[in-house]
Amino acid sequence: MPGASADPSAEVTRLLLRNDELETELNRLRAAAPPPGALGALRWLGDGLVRRARRLAARIARRLGGAALKRLPVPLRALTKLAEPAGSAAEDAQAFFHTISTTRLLKPETGHRPRPPFDAATAPRVSVVIVSFNYGRFVGHAVESVLSQSFQDLEVIVVEGGSTDTASREAVRGLAQDRVRVLFQDTPQPAGANRNFGISQARGHYVCCLDADDTLAPTYIEHALYLIERQGYDVVSCGLRRVGGDAGEYFPLEQPELRDLLEGNQVLTCALFRRALWEASGGFRDIERDAIGHVHEDWLFWVRLAALGARIRNLPRAPYLHYRVHPGSLSNAKDVLPVWQQRVLVQRANMDVLWPLAETSHMAHSAHAGQGTPQRRRRRRAAQSAAALAGRPPTLLLALPWLVLGGAERLLSGVVGHLTASGWRVVVVTTLAADPVLGDSTPWFSAHTREIFDLPRAVPPEFRDDFLLHLIEAKAPDIVWIVGSAAMYGLLPQVQQTQPSVRVADLLFNTVGHVANNARHRHRIDLNLVESQAVRQFLLDSGEAAARIRLIESGVDLDALRPQPKSEGLLARIGARPGQFLVGFMGRWSEEKNPLGFIEIARMVDQALPVTFLMTGTGPMRSEIEAAIARAGFPPGRFLLLGEVPEVAPVLGSLGLLVLPSRLDGRPTVVMEAAAMGVPVLASRVGGLPDLVMEGETGWLCDAADLPGFAARIAAAAADPAALDRMRGQARRHAEQRFDQRAMLTSYAAALAELLPRDHRAHRHG
Repeated sequence: MPGASADPSAEVTRLLLRNDELETELNRLRAAAPPPGALGALRWLGDGLVRRARRLAARIARRLGGAALKRLPVPLRALTKLAEPAGSAAEDAQAFFHTISTTRLLKPETGHRPRPPFDAATAPRVSVVIVSFNYGRFVGHAVESVLSQSFQDLEVIVVEGGSTDTASREAVRGLAQDRVRVLFQDTPQPAGANRNFGISQARGHYVCCLDADDTLAPTYIEHALYLIERQGYDVVSCGLRRVGGDAGEYFPLEQPELRDLLEGNQVLTCALFRRALWEASGGFRDIERDAIGHVHEDWLFWVRLAALGARIRNLPRAPYLHYRVHPGSLSNAKDVLPVWQQRVLVQRANMDVLWPLAETSHMAHSAHAGQGTPQRRRRRRAAQSAAALAGRPPTLLLALPWLVLGGAERLLSGVVGHLTASGWRVVVVTTLAADPVLGDSTPWFSAHTREIFDLPRAVPPEFRDDFLLHLIEAKAPDIVWIVGSAAMYGLLPQVQQTQPSVRVADLLFNTVGHVANNARHRHRIDLNLVESQAVRQFLLDSGEAAARIRLIESGVDLDALRPQPKSEGLLARIGARPGQFLVGFMGRWSEEKNPLGFIEIARMVDQALPVTFLMTGTGPMRSEIEAAIARAGFPPGRFLLLGEVPEVAPVLGSLGLLVLPSRLDGRPTVVMEAAAMGVPVLASRVGGLPDLVMEGETGWLCDAADLPGFAARIAAAAADPAALDRMRGQARRHAEQRFDQRAMLTSYAAALAELLPRDHRAHRHG
């Protein structure tokens, strides 16, 4: 066979790697009795580099011939059995390997500059390096997202990478301010060199790189820093959410090992990492793009750090990089190489650190074999000095199970908005993963505070409790306000042991569920907030002192919610006539709200009556609801499942009657909203509902199990529109007397302010 080699392994090496040093090492291994690492080295070569070059399999077979093939180690022999690609693909692969074997791979200019002197005592802990090349129209948003982080001990370094667009350069020049330094390159430089330039001038112990057209979620750096400083990781990144034309989310592996990184890039560009590792690795390196094509320089960098022993972790399900997709983005560049070619180049460019690992069989685990150890900061002393208290706003940590779409979330987001407008600092933390079908109310809260910590998404479960304790230590709240978070109840002993000055408030909506936790930790709770007389009486009957209970009746925005004509858009959508009597269910699709009962009530109402039933909301019972509607056999247009609606008011204001057949309830916000809009309510006689509905004046009450009674009341209301109109006016007057949100917000602020240290009491009537 022409060109056949007596040494098949060496021939494979020459064909695929063109690396004389590697060939010498292989020969050394074969010349001696194979040491324990030799077989592992060959297996790694076969599984790693050679497997990536599968398109050359046929060429290898032709060069070696049958006899030589039999002498190949098993992993390499298996390579030759792969199917040969189409001719053009094989030719492209051959051209690619020819190019990288005859071309310098790495650019010689790395971008490093001497580090300027600085005062380490005043240096920030984190440096964020943003590189802009013709992205002046985007970079301001990137900078703002960093300056708006919940973690503030940071600096921003913007590197103008030699843009060819003069306007872009000037836009960057205008960004300089107290915490933002701007560095300029005289000529266009590649991304890695620009990042190295910025990092070389950075003062922080930790570095985060951000592309100029991307932004960060407000708590990203704080979450990442926790895993580095408290849990000993060296590199921490997150998932991404695409914004622009191509929406969606992507999440890398949560704990990528080196073998995973050799297969594909499992760390995002925005990862936070130790600056010392950047120094040890030599920093970012750029492939000769003009001669070879574009390779993601961060992929080269992460593989290098992992090979040097860096411990890597990604936030579990946190899309905290907002990745902008646009025509000029790098992901759309024409010279970005296929992933398999980038994979070969990433491995070959890092061969100096990879090959020693192959010899010692550390390929699989080196990403978790580093020397990083937890660097726990000394806990703050519980007793705060008067000067320290005077220098910061009153601080509240609000602990919730989740942020779903519901009445409780609407109430609480209003309270948070009122407190922050009055000078409070509010930190929100959630401790349970919510079913996505329940919706997401995070935007209601983020309008008022950037400090929202979604633990199920951003914190590995094994660190949840420690992160909560860390958060209380770092934020030093005056008050921990628990609203249904079982995790926070459980941590109260540790919180009060380490932070004895922290006061605790609890909010209970009903007499089931978390009342057991409340009773268990009663001696640790300073104030119980309730919104109904029924819950207040339950606590008193359970032995709670009246002085430790505040009854605050909830309310709604009476200015925003007023009686209005039926929504023409809604009527057109459902095909209803203006005089049609609309009966609606608006709430969470869960057992306690009894949505199946509403469907059964609708089925019982005489179909000859001009009634249309609407159901809005979302929840875990969707499939059961859809099946029940199908079984009921409603005629077309009789029962409409609208699901989640963007705005409640147009639907609610169009109803003739709101129906809540709840089995269990507290003081549902939608009932007060209905009253404010002049909509009568038919509800179960449970929980706080009797406090909200005036029998015969603003609506009616039925026993929860009396579904025929509900149906009869709907039929009577449909038959007497004049009486219903009188009830609409009375409902609005009742709302003005009882449900004014301003009174509720003032009462919450005053009750919470009673728990503050004396220095902060001025905020009590905010």
